[in-house]
Amino acid sequence: MTKAALPHYMEKHLSGQDIPPGHRFGLYFPVWRDDWTKADGEKTAALKKATSLPDACRKMTEALRQRQQTIALQNDALDYFPAISTSPFMTGIGNEHPLENGFAFLNPYGLPYLPGSSVKGALRTAAEELALGLYGETKDWDMLAVWWLFGFEAGNAAINKKPYKGDTILVEEAQRRQAAYQSWVAQGKYDLQSLYKMIEATVSGKPQQAKYKSDPEIFLTSLSDNISLQGALSFWDVYPQCKNLAMDILTPHHGGYFQGKNASHDSEQPIPNVFLTVPPGSRFDFYCTCTTARLPEALQQNWQALLQTVFHYAFDWLGFGAKTAVGYGQMRRDENGERKFRDEKEQRLQKARAEAAQQEAENRLADLPPFERDIAQLLKDKKDPNKKDYLVLLDAVKTGQWQSTDKQSILERIQSLMQQAGDWRPMTQKKDPSKDKEYVRTRDVLKLMEQ
Repeated sequence: MTKAALPHYMEKHLSGQDIPPGHRFGLYFPVWRDDWTKADGEKTAALKKATSLPDACRKMTEALRQRQQTIALQNDALDYFPAISTSPFMTGIGNEHPLENGFAFLNPYGLPYLPGSSVKGALRTAAEELALGLYGETKDWDMLAVWWLFGFEAGNAAINKKPYKGDTILVEEAQRRQAAYQSWVAQGKYDLQSLYKMIEATVSGKPQQAKYKSDPEIFLTSLSDNISLQGALSFWDVYPQCKNLAMDILTPHHGGYFQGKNASHDSEQPIPNVFLTVPPGSRFDFYCTCTTARLPEALQQNWQALLQTVFHYAFDWLGFGAKTAVGYGQMRRDENGERKFRDEKEQRLQKARAEAAQQEAENRLADLPPFERDIAQLLKDKKDPNKKDYLVLLDAVKTGQWQSTDKQSILERIQSLMQQAGDWRPMTQKKDPSKDKEYVRTRDVLKLMEQ
């Protein structure tokens, strides 16, 4: 019988509890014998216990997701990209674990998540591929946009002049990126104002800045480790929405050969390797904020459009998390979720604008003289929107709402409003003056003024 590496008195507290999968996968992983050797034959049974996502954990995940959305709806410098996974998802496989394949859980909650840094890394790769035109159109991306939005990395294969060492395929890929970068520099297809601002942000000393501005190609071909530029984009952690986690399996047939222990042959024993995944059909919400003040003017207006193209490229071709080269972490864009979010955000923005306008009007009203405030409030509260303003004020005067000096000022205001409307008529051409409404009203105002 296997057990977790815990004191005996803890075992009674584990049964019947809503334990998060991250805790069962980590500290409570029951794969140890009494002598603390690992029971390889019990890996699958132990991992199965970590696939359960209790109700309390699902509620906690939903609370985190809801908190993110509430904050996002109030942030103008933010973009949102919902997606549905179309293949198993895994991340954090480099974390140490008895299964040899770890998994990323949010501590101390024990909930599966994709760190924002991993999202940024995947999108940066996508942005560089677009900027260098490695697989077709650039979609308006260039390396300057990559550096402004994601930050500058001197060790990038495209700008690193040192020979790349490693597998032949990787060497060829690095050389292809270097050639694409040099071609971009030679063609000069970059925004000079954006480049000048980068020179000012990364190079100290006016003489050196002037040197690079006079010949930008020198700057772009001599980028070094001394340059530092923080990207304007920040990516939030992603909390997958799913009912439970799942198990997957890989079965290497030539483990000894790949480990360098022997030559490959057909009699090697296959060793099944189980690991944890988030199942297909799970929902992933990607949020990104941007510090637009750091960007050149052109990017301040265009960063969201560029981000949309890079997200769609990553959804279609790259994926997120680990083992994307063999099909894991593939996503499809959730257009309905995106549309719903943007509609709700627009409604909130309109509501916020209306509330701000109302508050501004109230503040303006509070600064007015008393009788002007009374006028504004009276006109605001009128029941019939088609009734002319001067009639509302005239009715209020007749009912005795104003006296003395204020009354005279109100009557002058009524006269002005009637004149603006073309209804001020001290004389009439009609045989029966009582049938001329404008004349009658004008006489009423004049009589009140004489009182």
